[in-house]
Amino acid sequence: MTAPVTGAAVVLPGEWTAVPGALEAWLPDPAAREVAAEASDVLGRDVVEWWGDPLNLHDPAVAHLAALVIGVAGWRSLTAAGLQPVAVAGHGVGEYAALVAAGALRLDQVVDLVDCRAEMLAHSPRPSSAGMAAVVGPGAREVAHAVVADLGTSSGLAIAAYDGPAQVVLSGWCPELAQAREGVAAAGLDLVRLPGRAAAHGPLVQSIAERLAPTLDELDWSVPDVPVLSDVDARPSRDPEHLARCLHRHLTSPVQWEAIAHALVADAGATWVVEVGAVPTLGPLIRQVHPDLPVHLATGPGVPGRPARPAAALTGAAPSRGER
Repeated sequence: MTAPVTGAAVVLPGEWTAVPGALEAWLPDPAAREVAAEASDVLGRDVVEWWGDPLNLHDPAVAHLAALVIGVAGWRSLTAAGLQPVAVAGHGVGEYAALVAAGALRLDQVVDLVDCRAEMLAHSPRPSSAGMAAVVGPGAREVAHAVVADLGTSSGLAIAAYDGPAQVVLSGWCPELAQAREGVAAAGLDLVRLPGRAAAHGPLVQSIAERLAPTLDELDWSVPDVPVLSDVDARPSRDPEHLARCLHRHLTSPVQWEAIAHALVADAGATWVVEVGAVPTLGPLIRQVHPDLPVHLATGPGVPGRPARPAAALTGAAPSRGER
């Protein structure tokens, strides 16, 4: 029997992990195949075949579902192989995967939920009129706060994610993002547009959050096996009521990823991190906070060994699929 591997926190990315081959890489493992099969049953179509076409993954609704299934498949494969995580957290839609991974929610109900959520987000302001952009560079938080304050609270521009000391994401109408670009450039930083993203985690999706609330109320919660750190408050919790309240606020609240990076070590006791995904995205953000924290990128089955030292590839800012 394989000796347990302990001390790791597992982090699950959002829709940017949905790249060709990301799910297939886990399928040699029976635990991962069971996840794909259950998701296929719920959705009424073979997700492996569906997501095997790279063009389908450009659909945001498909990418959200794929992120959920990849995250849960990776978690179950790793834990079946002997990984014993101390906590789990997910960024954006990755939080839904984290709740399933920890056992707080069932996969079947969350597949339905994420499918419903993605369909509702399709009715949010289109990427041609609203979206997201990342402020990238030292002092990103201060610069982001300044440009939001300059445009005023009634503008619709908001902080969507505190990703790390050198990356903060804005959400808002395109004209406001264009105005924000001027302020960001004046401060000597970059504003990187995140194409195809809905203007989530801000006031422009408040009506969608209200429509989603009755579906959230129907979820069947359990006490999770490990603490889950919500994007809303970055607090490790095994309290289903607390996690349910956070999920209600999730769509309109900024993602507190920088605070999660701190809490994984200070509160959850992690001594290293495993990121499930095809490319490093959350690892680089965590390393902005903890430059010496070992990070392992898990792209397929196998018990990860604790990295002896940080990998050079996992440093710096990580705007996802962005364009300046």
